[in-house]
Amino acid sequence: MNKYKNYKDDALTADWLRENGLNGQTFASNALEVTRAQAMTHTLLTQHRALLTNSQLQSLTAFQQATTTKRACQRVSAAFCKYVMNINTNINRQLFRQHRKLNRQSITA
Repeated sequence: MNKYKNYKDDALTADWLRENGLNGQTFASNALEVTRAQAMTHTLLTQHRALLTNSQLQSLTAFQQATTTKRACQRVSAAFCKYVMNINTNINRQLFRQHRKLNRQSITA
């Protein structure tokens, strides 16, 4: 029974990682900044695609393609990861500005 529960838990974990744009097999061996950048890239491309410029969109898709395999993830530079994280920060700032503007409008109304 315990083996079945572990198997089921592993499957649930793999599903959750896949939903967040991560590969369960390479998750443990990736550098932390690569893993964080992968998750940010997935979130930006799936949820905030409309806020991205063409150059940002191309950079994010290039990063996503560059991190498809374990070997490719090891070749990704820290500068490329930081560039992706900077894009994420810019988009989060835009979202916060929009949210703050909506809150001000709802308070005044």
